[in-house]
Amino acid sequence: MDECRYVSAAPVKAERRIIGWGNDIDSFWHIKKWEKPDLAHEVSASSRLLLTGERDLPLMEERCCRGLETIYSSERWFKPRGGMLRLLSPRYFKMAQRFVQLLANQEALYYYPMGIHAARDMARLCGLLHGDIRCLFCPPELEFEGKPGGRIWLKRGGNQKKYCLDKMRMWGYYVEPTKLGALPVQEASKVNLKEIKVLWVGRLLKLKRVDTIVRAVREHANLKRVNADLPKITLDIYGVGPEEKRLRKIARRYEDIIRFYPPIPIAKVRQLMREHDVYVMASNGCEGWGAVVSEAIEEGMKVLGTYEAGSSATILPSSNLFKAGDWKRLSKLLREKIAPVGAFDWSAQNAAHYLKTKI
Repeated sequence: MDECRYVSAAPVKAERRIIGWGNDIDSFWHIKKWEKPDLAHEVSASSRLLLTGERDLPLMEERCCRGLETIYSSERWFKPRGGMLRLLSPRYFKMAQRFVQLLANQEALYYYPMGIHAARDMARLCGLLHGDIRCLFCPPELEFEGKPGGRIWLKRGGNQKKYCLDKMRMWGYYVEPTKLGALPVQEASKVNLKEIKVLWVGRLLKLKRVDTIVRAVREHANLKRVNADLPKITLDIYGVGPEEKRLRKIARRYEDIIRFYPPIPIAKVRQLMREHDVYVMASNGCEGWGAVVSEAIEEGMKVLGTYEAGSSATILPSSNLFKAGDWKRLSKLLREKIAPVGAFDWSAQNAAHYLKTKI
């Protein structure tokens, strides 16, 4: 660790503090940019390898001039609602054009998209700014190597360099693992056939679509009244946010199986995961990644997720996916045998090991 530095770009927002996030990393290798901006810039500009999520183009250019390697990682550039309409802003268009030029022309700059949706957005942008007008209407068809640092390529041939795919690798962000040894191996029989314990943890925001999980569990409870042979499904929700009142209203009269709890410290989330069977990532396309998917897999949970969210679409097999808001499909998936997912390709340890080969 004496060769590494971590620069915090901004203090943690109040809404994240409520669920356990903080600025309490107190170590010689942690630099708070808002307290020591000059030191933060010096370290960022001179380090041999910079892994950054900040879209700081002057810093990237400065490092490129020095021949220093930079890995820029981000979620989607064109999330739903705004999408590619953002390019209608002259300021945004100039910034995007400048970044694509850097990515294409500077050998020391790489882009690591967080998930397949982020990769499609960037390939679409690069193709468009290199004259492929088709990218204005739909993203190019890509194939992916589903692991940290995995390759990306055009599905039906074409000029990889035109889309900057030779400078892009798959990525995702991870939290510190709780174990030093081998990760738990998922067992096909982990879920109790008589009771399935579903877990959800986080901020209760509209984009998280927690209402989909509540409706799915409620639907299953109604079916169980007719068919007693069906397993019991319970849902534990930990968190707080503007959606809480609406969710409680949807769960009314099902309080015995749909339970709400206040936020808990992040350090205790892993233990909760070990006490439950299934984690559901119900977010819509505004969820650029979602580290909770890899965390849950790492703890041996079965995981279901949406096609729209970055991490679930990237990591989970199609048999474990449903469209955001489709609570009927989710209810059916919860009753079926959920396919296990290996933890080794998508884990903090794997990601750290890959990055170490770059240093």
